[in-house]
Amino acid sequence: MRISSSFNVNLDTLSFNFTELKKIAPQNDVIFMVKGNAYGHGILEVSRFAVNEIGITRLGCASLGEALYLRKQMPKLNCDIWVFSDLNLYTDIAKNAYKVKRIFPVISNLTELDYFLKTEEFKALPLILKLDTGMNRLGISHFENEEVVKLIRSAGRTSIFHLMTHFSNSYILLKANDKTTRQYKDFINSRDYFRDNGIEVHESSVANSGAIEQSIGLNESHIRPGLMLYGPSSCIQNNSKWKGKNLSSLVTEVIKIKSIKKGTPIGYGSHICGKAGSIVFIPIGYADGILTYYSGKPFSSYGQKTQILGRVNMDITFIHFEKLPSELKEGSPFCFWKEEDDLSKLAHIFGTTPYQLLTAITSRIPRNYITTK
Repeated sequence: MRISSSFNVNLDTLSFNFTELKKIAPQNDVIFMVKGNAYGHGILEVSRFAVNEIGITRLGCASLGEALYLRKQMPKLNCDIWVFSDLNLYTDIAKNAYKVKRIFPVISNLTELDYFLKTEEFKALPLILKLDTGMNRLGISHFENEEVVKLIRSAGRTSIFHLMTHFSNSYILLKANDKTTRQYKDFINSRDYFRDNGIEVHESSVANSGAIEQSIGLNESHIRPGLMLYGPSSCIQNNSKWKGKNLSSLVTEVIKIKSIKKGTPIGYGSHICGKAGSIVFIPIGYADGILTYYSGKPFSSYGQKTQILGRVNMDITFIHFEKLPSELKEGSPFCFWKEEDDLSKLAHIFGTTPYQLLTAITSRIPRNYITTK
């Protein structure tokens, strides 16, 4: 654990973001996505706050492992946990978890559906079904709707508790008859097919963050916000209604400052410094989530233009300033980003996405939670 560094998470801002979410989608219930260690922010504290302070009743994880970890660490957390991809459906551990721990699998292929419907431990569980309407990732194709109906009927069931799909292009400006519109139409057609064939659908969701930001799919009972709750917008063309705020800051410490002349070699590979100035050494590197390809990308820090110089080391990164900010001294804090920074812009500079920028921060940097609640 890096004691001199911290990934600060303002949970009051998370509460603010949820309020902003409800302004866009006041009628929808929320499945709060905490996969990927709550998008890097810490699954335990974020989940605790979401359930106990915001009032969330359903959390979304990617894997059964995430769900079991959350349930083991917080057994009294009063919520359901949904598992969206790595179900581990066929193991004894899974059968027990899904039967008694308020953990529920999202079924996304016919093999899983057949097994789920025939397995005794799953008989009392609600059927949560995901359709593939064109993302071509997980989900049952609309060409398989007839088989879905047969399997449900043969199991003596008459309903789907929750039907969902996932949009592939909802972060792109919505246009008439575009990919998102076509996906939504296919979803509606499949739902109508099930109902026309005697299979009731009680709940539904299609809207991920990008869709919510454009008010797509808000006619369904639920929404599934992810990245937006942590601040950044998912949309890329100023097509978002989102007014949320970044809730994190990444802070470390200056361990050394060195004046450097143009042409001086530094670090692994003897990278040549192209301009004179100062190098600020900070004690975080790729083992902490500062990825190697961030090197050389220009960004702003302390009001100055700067860049990561040379290779990012496992434990040390070199920050080059032509003019050293007066507030930077050995032992002083160094903010890699602050709450007021736009992480979408920073991620773009580094050639990545806000998702990766945040989830890359490893457990070696402790999470520091801020809240008045």
